[in-house]
Amino acid sequence: MGFKYDFDMFSTMPDEVRQEFQGMLNDIGLGAIGTEQKALFRDPALVDALSGADEQVRNLFLASGFGLNVYDSGAPDGRYPGHDEEARNACVRKLAENVATAEGLTEANWNGFDIGGFLDYLAVARPMDEIEMQAIAKAQATGKRKSSLLRLGLVAGAAMVTISTVGILLGTLGS
Repeated sequence: MGFKYDFDMFSTMPDEVRQEFQGMLNDIGLGAIGTEQKALFRDPALVDALSGADEQVRNLFLASGFGLNVYDSGAPDGRYPGHDEEARNACVRKLAENVATAEGLTEANWNGFDIGGFLDYLAVARPMDEIEMQAIAKAQATGKRKSSLLRLGLVAGAAMVTISTVGILLGTLGS
């Protein structure tokens, strides 16, 4: 199976909400909730595979800070937002610790998840700074606008052809 092992960090609480309520959460001793992040894979097929793996494997990832949902930051393959580096490294470290202490993982059904492939990905993945991320977001937005304009043009063209055809048919029927 050709899974993509790219993953991004997802804040469990949106930044705007966290900024507004972080002080209150800190005051009542729940400050960590506002800063909690999960590592989420981008590839839906990979998430499906992990979801179908043995419970021991799923729990290994969940206990390490990974989730079983899909999220894509918009970074290209092999890249990730640089501001997430510390949180990513913490999840990977925790996963390594959990793998080292777990028993019976070699007999477990990983449902196609290849830990070697994941390690290969980790060896080559590189962070992107905020300027690179903004440039990608701008290019994607421009691409979407061009695509929308093309679709609008095609719909308008089809409508004109339909109107012309109806006009010709009515003209032919009227004669």
